Amino acid sequence: MLFIVAYETASFYKVFSVNHSNLWAVNIVELIEFMFYSFSIYTNLGTARYKRPILIAIVGSIIYSVLSLLLIHGFWKLNISGILLQTLVIIVACGVYFRQLISLPSAQAFNLLKQPGFWLNTGVLFFYLGEFLFFASFSYLAYKNSFAYLQFWMVVSSIANVLLYGCLIACFLYVKPSTR
Repeated sequence: MLFIVAYETASFYKVFSVNHSNLWAVNIVELIEFMFYSFSIYTNLGTARYKRPILIAIVGSIIYSVLSLLLIHGFWKLNISGILLQTLVIIVACGVYFRQLISLPSAQAFNLLKQPGFWLNTGVLFFYLGEFLFFASFSYLAYKNSFAYLQFWMVVSSIANVLLYGCLIACFLYVKPSTR
């Protein structure tokens, strides 16, 4: 969270702006954010049946994103295809996590709201659904210089961030200290 707050603050003051664009920084931050959240979700998956395909998808999307950044889109332009792939992998990984929760016996599911993994996956799922909506329409709408698009993004981004950080706060509140 500290990393994102530092990035957002620096972006507000245009620290990363090169030729009036910070897209290079967005590419890097999106990749770091994806790696953090995807491996966090991966560690919450219970069965080996799903862990291996999810791990392959995570590593494959990281490799694709780096290659796309370097060879297809270029470092200074937004890596839309890589970011969309990352969001899809996160959404699927969250879906797998929730599918596993559904198959739990009712005694374990009873304390669902006290599980940090539930809150992490809920927040990340809603955040990345908003990210997917934004980046899927970015190429078309952003270059039209539409003020309505900027307003749309501000609403979607604000709601997604409130959900993510609210769920992360709940996640941290329910982390049980280890007893030895």
